[in-house]
Amino acid sequence: MGIRRYTQTTFTQGEVGSFIKGRAELGIYRAGLETCENMILLPQGGIDRRRGFQFISANLDSSTLADGSTDIVTGSFHTQSRLIPFKFGEGQEYVLIVEPADSTISSTAKIHVYFNDSRVAVLTNGVDGNLFDITTANIADIRFAQTFDVMIMVEQSMPPIQLVRGSTHTDWAVGDLSFDFYPLVNFNFATTLTPAAKTGSGVNLTLSNGNYTWVDANFPNGHINMKVRLNAGLATITSVTSDTVAVATIDEDLADTVAATGNEWEITAFSNFDATKGGGYPRSVTFHQNRLIFGGSRDKPQTIFASQSGDFFNFKPTTRVVSGSDTTGEVTDDAGFVFTIASDELNLINHIISQQALFIFTTDGEFDMSGEPVTPSNVLIRQQTRYGIKSGTAEPKVVDNETMFIDKSGKQLRAFVYNFNTDAFSAKNYSLVHHTMLSTATQIEYLKNYKDTNTNYVVAVNNGDLCVMGVNVERDVIGWSRWTTTGTFLQVCEVDDALYALVTRNNGTFLEKLTDEDVYLDCHITTSSTGSSYAGANGLQSQTVAVLADGTVHENVTVDAKGNFSLTRVSSSTQIGYNYTSTAKTLPITFQLGNSLVSGERIRKMFAELQFFKSKSAKVDGRVVPFRNLGASLLDSPITEFTGIKRIRLTGITEQPQVTVTVDEPLPMTLLSLTTECKFSTGKFQQQ
Repeated sequence: MGIRRYTQTTFTQGEVGSFIKGRAELGIYRAGLETCENMILLPQGGIDRRRGFQFISANLDSSTLADGSTDIVTGSFHTQSRLIPFKFGEGQEYVLIVEPADSTISSTAKIHVYFNDSRVAVLTNGVDGNLFDITTANIADIRFAQTFDVMIMVEQSMPPIQLVRGSTHTDWAVGDLSFDFYPLVNFNFATTLTPAAKTGSGVNLTLSNGNYTWVDANFPNGHINMKVRLNAGLATITSVTSDTVAVATIDEDLADTVAATGNEWEITAFSNFDATKGGGYPRSVTFHQNRLIFGGSRDKPQTIFASQSGDFFNFKPTTRVVSGSDTTGEVTDDAGFVFTIASDELNLINHIISQQALFIFTTDGEFDMSGEPVTPSNVLIRQQTRYGIKSGTAEPKVVDNETMFIDKSGKQLRAFVYNFNTDAFSAKNYSLVHHTMLSTATQIEYLKNYKDTNTNYVVAVNNGDLCVMGVNVERDVIGWSRWTTTGTFLQVCEVDDALYALVTRNNGTFLEKLTDEDVYLDCHITTSSTGSSYAGANGLQSQTVAVLADGTVHENVTVDAKGNFSLTRVSSSTQIGYNYTSTAKTLPITFQLGNSLVSGERIRKMFAELQFFKSKSAKVDGRVVPFRNLGASLLDSPITEFTGIKRIRLTGITEQPQVTVTVDEPLPMTLLSLTTECKFSTGKFQQQ
């Protein structure tokens, strides 16, 4: 009988796809796992049990107190709410929960503002601004950008919203974004426009036919006060006298009174007009090279709109020049500009990201807009790759020098990055080895500096779970773990180096936060008061949940409908919440015979040697690893953290031996290496 030992010293590839099982010669194989659930990958090689999510808040506006007591009836956020980070500066970062208006729940859209895990403001319709345009139909398509204390939110069916933080944490205001000058664009309605004069006021602007008609109403519902650019000049409509005649004041002198053809005159790009008049609102937004940039609109979905340099709300395409009695407009380097992507297919702009260039993510490809700096005369937009980005909330995230995005299939995480070898951008695939990890990914977030791991994580919301990729490009640490919970993860956002999540539980949808403390329960509540009866377990009403009392596992308790629960013994430090199981299952173990890897032999698993770090609980193939030391207070004191090697006897004969390590108690476990000792019925392994 031959005895061999197989040691896995690194798990940095995390959970890999089933197609890797036949590639045991790869380094990926020796660093991978068949299952990696509710773990985080450490760049040094080990795996650590993930911490739990702490309950932060239910919807305070839909919660009620019973009889003035501490009993609580839980409120719930709308399941289509968005989590958005607002980062004003160090120590001044906020979580925004944007709730849509919904006739079945509430006719009022809201923005809840959280600071240091407490709600400090709530903005609603009427009093604070035009939030009623945020509905269940469009909330997933809202894009946002921030500069200093101002955040702009856009979506193609609603006027842009401006959210402003005032002088204190509680001072917030929201309303429609005010433009100094709207961008102008040509909609090419095949209708000529003829001015009656080159200068002055009361000038008729006459349309040639009924393909386009003037609307006698104030902007944005009509043409009155709207700008028109034609014949190298600029006019403002002051009244409408018929479907074909509008009266205007000339702001910048026209070159002549020749009829401008359908592709030669321009009107304001954003309005409430339907598609027959050309309008809608921006689809995406960012700040780039000291300009405010809008990417696409409802009726110009492939067009980039750029403000004047240093003047964010002024999109005027010319600089006004007065010479004697003449007033003209000249195109200068700091003027605003409009540029439409020319491609062989329709590329709807979904996101724009400011990096060394402006990155443009569309439904069917990725582009860059170059120029150092970009000016109206040197704009160049080039298609780089052709994968397309996922629609909805899947905003790209900048990770180190790469811009990561979910492709339109929802199955691949790609990184848009410059390749010096090809002198172009590429979109490398981070899901290739782990091809089954993502199936219907809807959002990604970037978590930096979590705990003491010295690595960063990309978190993807995928079919109610979180798929977490440990990423350290410098040390070639790229691997995935799947996080599951009792409930459904809906949204995530990173604020102040902490991961917040919107999670639907059995009794509502709550705001929760990934803790950096050693608590291994989800939606958990912590109390430090001494006693055995407690109240105020918000988020856990009418639920049977796990308990850790003074560091020891307590039997499960049931929280009543009012948030009260009792323990069977007195505790001075208590955490309650949903338990979860962490699992690490190895790939089939293979052994070296000469220059070949041998598998398929009848193998008996004998022992497992596990190197732990500060661990208190684990099972190996269902066998409990003993961590508690014998003593007089065996059950009354917490388990002492263990660092070192545990040797566990295993059983079972198989042709593809695997080892499964699990933790199903709310206690810590960090695994640094795993050695499996096996015995063979053939003598071939003794010949080496």
